[in-house]
Formats: sequence, C-alpha cells, structure tokens
Amino acid sequence: MKQRAIKYLIGMALLALLGYNSVYFQPLDERLAANQKEVFDAAAYVESIWDTELAESYGNAPDFSQLLTALATDPEGTFEKSGNALGIGNIGYFRVKGEGTVTSVDENHVLLQVGDKSVEIETEFIYGNALRDASGLVKINDYPNTSDFNTISEEINARIRHDLIPTFRSSLAVGDRVEFEGAMELNKAHLNLQRPEIIPFTLKINP
Repeated sequence: MKQRAIKYLIGMALLALLGYNSVYFQPLDERLAANQKEVFDAAAYVESIWDTELAESYGNAPDFSQLLTALATDPEGTFEKSGNALGIGNIGYFRVKGEGTVTSVDENHVLLQVGDKSVEIETEFIYGNALRDASGLVKINDYPNTSDFNTISEEINARIRHDLIPTFRSSLAVGDRVEFEGAMELNKAHLNLQRPEIIPFTLKINP
C-alpha cells in the first residue's frame, strides 16, 4: 500500500513537471505585436517616389507624335519596346509627353490638337492603373497582397484628381498651349489611334 502511494506521488510529480515545461508565458504586448500584420502605407510610398522615380519616368517619356507614328507603322515592335504590361496579353500602357493647343473644354476632359491628332486629356475620370503601370516602376510580384498593389494606383490617381486637375482647369481657356506628360492604355488587338486618351501626370499651361 505504501509503495503504491509512493508511485502515485512520483507519477503526479512527473505530470506536474511536464505540464509546467509545456506552458509558455509571453507578455501580452509581445503577443499582440507578433500577431499584428505590417500595414502597407501606399500614401507614404507614393509620396517617396513622386518627385523622384515617378517624375523621372514621365520626364523621360517618348514624344507623343513620334510614339503614335511608331505605333501606326510597327505596332508589334512598339508595344514590345515602349509599352508596359502586367503580363501576357494585348493591353499595353505607354508613357507620353508632348504639347498641344486647347480646342475644347468640358466637364470631363480637355481636347488638345497635337499635330494632326485630336487628343483627349482626361480630367474627371482619373481611375485605373495606367499611370502606375506605364511608369514601369511597380511590379505585381513585389506585392504578395494584391490590395496593397492596387492602393498604389488609387493614391497616384487621387493626387492627380486633387492636386493637379483643379489648378489646371481653373485658368484654362480655348487656344491655350499645354504641355503634358501622362499615360495611355492601348489594346494591341483593337488598336485605335484616332482620338487617343491620356491620363495626365503633369499639365502646364504656356503663355
């Protein structure tokens, strides 16, 4: 009877020891920090590249008229050389810059005459991925979370809508000369160069 009691006590002691070693106590603040996912700050990222990489990318954009000539004569080669895309497909995004004369202004866009082309500068519906993707600076593979990737476009577009467009439109008139930098989205399979649409990155009215 005495031996059985001793074995029982030894067994209880072993169980207590095993249980103690299997429990890990961690401070609550450390636990919360470990579980908290890092939040991507798209606004800070766009701010960090706006006047540097992004401005340089669009400042070095191909001349609009020369690009359209190349697209008309060799669309396949021009898409390959000058276009940017997220993957395999017919959609390509192109950086452009040029200068034209304002021929019309309405609530959604401004029409410029650039050489023999009527060009639509979008001033209302600044959405989509054209500015982000045409720049070639942001790669989808760098962002495992696609929502982070998409917020970059949202932040770029928001800055154009809020900071660029109101000031530009407030002093614009038919006949003004306007310098522009921006992006075009084109479909190689259904290429239409009759009235190109440009999402602007910069707009400058010249005297």
